[in-house]
Amino acid sequence: MGLGPEERSVPEEGRGAAPDIDAIRSFAELAPHPVAVVAGPTHRLLYANPAFAAACGQDRAELECRPAAELFPALATGGHLAPLDLVRTTGQPCRAEGKALPFGGTDRLWDVEASAIRARDGIITGVLVQLRDVTALRGRLRKAEAAAAVLDAVLEHAPLGLAIAGAEGEVRRLSRHGLVSSGREAAELLAGGASAMGWTILRPDGHPPAGPAELPLARALAEGEAVAREPWVLRAWDGAERSLQCSAALVRDPAGRIAGGILAWTDPPETGIALDARYRALVEAGALAVWTAAADGTIVSMGGWAPLTGQTPAQSAGWGWLQALHPEDRGRVQERWMEAVATGGSYEVEYRLRAPQGRWRWTAARAAPLRDAAGRIVEWLGVNTDIDARKRTERALRDSEARFRTLAEAMPHLVWQTDANGEPDYVNSRWRELTGLDLDRLRGGGWADLVHPEDRAGLAAAWATARSEGRDYDVDARLRDREGRYRWHRVKAAPVCNAAGLVRHWVGTCTDTEERHIAEDRLREALAAREQLAREADHRIKNSLQLVAALLRLQAGRVEEPAAREALEAATARVQAVAEAHRALQQSPDFRNIRLSDMLRELAAGAAVHHPAADIRTAAPEALTLDAERAIPLALILSELVTQALRHGGPVQLSARLDGDAILAEVEGHGGSVGCGGKPGLGQTVVKALARQIAAEVTEGEGRVTLRLLQEPN
Repeated sequence: MGLGPEERSVPEEGRGAAPDIDAIRSFAELAPHPVAVVAGPTHRLLYANPAFAAACGQDRAELECRPAAELFPALATGGHLAPLDLVRTTGQPCRAEGKALPFGGTDRLWDVEASAIRARDGIITGVLVQLRDVTALRGRLRKAEAAAAVLDAVLEHAPLGLAIAGAEGEVRRLSRHGLVSSGREAAELLAGGASAMGWTILRPDGHPPAGPAELPLARALAEGEAVAREPWVLRAWDGAERSLQCSAALVRDPAGRIAGGILAWTDPPETGIALDARYRALVEAGALAVWTAAADGTIVSMGGWAPLTGQTPAQSAGWGWLQALHPEDRGRVQERWMEAVATGGSYEVEYRLRAPQGRWRWTAARAAPLRDAAGRIVEWLGVNTDIDARKRTERALRDSEARFRTLAEAMPHLVWQTDANGEPDYVNSRWRELTGLDLDRLRGGGWADLVHPEDRAGLAAAWATARSEGRDYDVDARLRDREGRYRWHRVKAAPVCNAAGLVRHWVGTCTDTEERHIAEDRLREALAAREQLAREADHRIKNSLQLVAALLRLQAGRVEEPAAREALEAATARVQAVAEAHRALQQSPDFRNIRLSDMLRELAAGAAVHHPAADIRTAAPEALTLDAERAIPLALILSELVTQALRHGGPVQLSARLDGDAILAEVEGHGGSVGCGGKPGLGQTVVKALARQIAAEVTEGEGRVTLRLLQEPN
């Protein structure tokens, strides 16, 4: 079923290409709820799934390509098609809950959701409409609310003792009358069970029962039969005795199993208060309004209606009460009431009433027929309870969800939501466009297939930790698009908690960070290339210095003048010291700091070239480093001091260590004096000048020179 090839290719009333019906049919054809696609200003029906056709009672072939107003005139006259115009023109989704639609001649409640269908270029080509029948669900909710309201009113105002017990006889709720008559607190009675009502239980002859199993409620629970108006004597906590009638009945669950019981006790029937008067007083105490109607549905009396609506009894009599209802609810309520009167069934409906100040207030009305001995309806008794707070809460929740979805659909990010356990329950259109996956394929852990295999385990572990601890979630991972390409995304999520602090659901986003990762990779590559270039340059500098040192050494060997030869050898040693410092820099892991242990070893090896028989020892921690700008001048100073020490013979100790926040470098000669004193020379000048350059404090002792440098320069 559907449009033919020619029809699908024809633009809808000049508005562009038709929506992709085949894609929608793939999920809608087997959907249990009605689904339809409309397009154009007249909302021409392009597609309807079998459930939609069944709901409106028409053949699908008769629905195709016809305007919605023509197919369903009541929808158009009732203004139910107007939201589709907003979806078609703005692209914003629309959702309505519990709508009573004149759809297919039935009287059901529907949740309606309409969303725009877009082409790849973003143009809106149609509107997807989905309906969900919530008639039974809303009916059960109304019954539960009405039953709870009646039970609360009965327990609060009934002029008799009532106890509601569980299947084991444990008391769960007590009426106010029962509490007052017992003279004890509710918590005390509930903790004591059914036998702890505050009295001693006696037979009518004044003797106690053989055991708790003989009491009415215990017998009803054990034997499965009701106990009606049994006489008992109860001796109160103050010693006074009262003769009461006790009744017990069972409460069964939908499967027929005993779920608990009810115990009721009253004074013997000499009070003269009519049962119907008690009942009416009870209902009036727990409701906004209590009303009666004749067998034909005509209102007779409406207690509490005047303060609620501002209508006088004369104005509300007959069918005048309908004028207090909201115009949108009036026809539906009247139809429901007439149906109940005609069939004799129960009447339940929700509608808005106008308060005297003009404010509309939601109320739930419920009525039941009273019959005579022959079964004929003689009167209707109804009650209106307040549900305005619940309705407003539901409306606020719907509005909040609508704002979230509107924002999520407008964002350029991938937006998603999961339940408290992490199961996806929403993704925005941007997600579907990028990944090509809908919710069904993401659930049950299917989302993990989108994550790059190398990132999957880390992302899953971080997500599990965030869910277990209820904290925010922020990781980077590569996600696959519909073309199979992976792009980096920043995946963030935060928990949304209820008033008790428990996680209700998670809201998350995925932001494309591919360009940032590419830039970071390029920066790392550039830094690595720069370091490699620097290492290569330093290597060339070291080789050049060694070449200069070799030339000086060669020249010194050819000079016969002792003073000139000594000067050339000193120059050679200094150039060699700088080359050795650069060799140590080559071994640095970061090319900014020099390990002093490497530098001292290189200096010792260089000095041994000039003094083959020298005994030079080094000592320094492997982790001790110094920045290259100060390490190279320090190498020259140490080289000068080692040369001086070697002139006196004996072993030489070359060391470095950390002393607080300073580095101590020492040269100790065992054969004689080491230092800057004595006859001034170029070596002393070099030592003093370089020490000032690197802010080193020089201390001379017996055969030892110590240089102190701050580890971090000022």
